[in-house]
Amino acid sequence: MSRLNPVSLRARLRRVRLALMDVDGVLTDGRIFHLVDTKGRLVEFKGIHSQDSIGLTWLARSGLKTGVISGRMSRGVAERLKLLRMSYVYQSRLDKKAVFAEICRRARAAPAEVLYIGDDLPDLPVLRAAGVGVAVANARPEVRRAARWVTRRAGGDGAVREVAEALLRAQGLWAGILDGFR
Repeated sequence: MSRLNPVSLRARLRRVRLALMDVDGVLTDGRIFHLVDTKGRLVEFKGIHSQDSIGLTWLARSGLKTGVISGRMSRGVAERLKLLRMSYVYQSRLDKKAVFAEICRRARAAPAEVLYIGDDLPDLPVLRAAGVGVAVANARPEVRRAARWVTRRAGGDGAVREVAEALLRAQGLWAGILDGFR
């Protein structure tokens, strides 16, 4: 796919009603930490950047739906995403394109009204199906080539915030966010 020029990208962002993304490598930097608790159970830790978190909250507050489609399961991530007011949380799902279609049906959104952020090969089918396919800066080369937009920021380091701000600006909602801090 070819990159969108800034005018075309802005026009597509204006149509977005739903922002979906992968977790590992997009909301996180891709590292997964494993510890064993006192009962011998494996505990998994991941970090989500605070700027990405507030960007997702602003999207939800502005009326845009958000969600994740992840191949891994993490109870901690599920709880964090509830706090961030995510509408759709699908974990342990590698059939991402089927999940994408299901979310579009549930949200009553056409694929052209959906933005998807990915970083790795399982994200390619959804990236191609979404109206705005976004790759984080440190995505696999194949994913960057397939994306319509590649962020300046890396996954887990503000890429989601970059996308959230661009969406809010394109839809004329950024001034309202700023007003909350005056």
